[in-house]
Amino acid sequence: MITRPLDLNSKLRPPPRNFDWVHYVNLTLIAMFFLFFGSRFILSPAIVVESNDFRTPPRPADRISYVAATTVISIKANGQIFTDTGLVSYPQLEAWLSGKIKNSPDASLLVRADAAVTIEEIARIDNLARDAGFKHISTLVAPEKTGSALHPAGAPADR
Repeated sequence: MITRPLDLNSKLRPPPRNFDWVHYVNLTLIAMFFLFFGSRFILSPAIVVESNDFRTPPRPADRISYVAATTVISIKANGQIFTDTGLVSYPQLEAWLSGKIKNSPDASLLVRADAAVTIEEIARIDNLARDAGFKHISTLVAPEKTGSALHPAGAPADR
């Protein structure tokens, strides 16, 4: 089009007929990037829970965020579960959660647990609450107290 009046087309070099070797190097580097930085080599942002002595990481008091919850459940280290009606078992807790969500569909739940409560118990209550219909569930784990009353004489306190 624009090259015809000045015959510029004759002064241009012909297009290459094959790929240059730099293209192959570029494709190889891109393939190596996806191979080495793929999800197999990247750690997932999760906490591996394989032992019975699982503890949540401690947080300073100024970094704790408080959530306003309409419903509160407390779990003690010995496995007792307390609601606003008192001590309940798991079947009673399931009925209690269903009644709470029936009365207030947008209710939020706060699960307070001692430091010695296992993550399995917290997850079980979380699953019960989700099955009952709670959409907003928060968990608060009390920090472990270090003192002579909790540890026998001569036993070191875990930190």
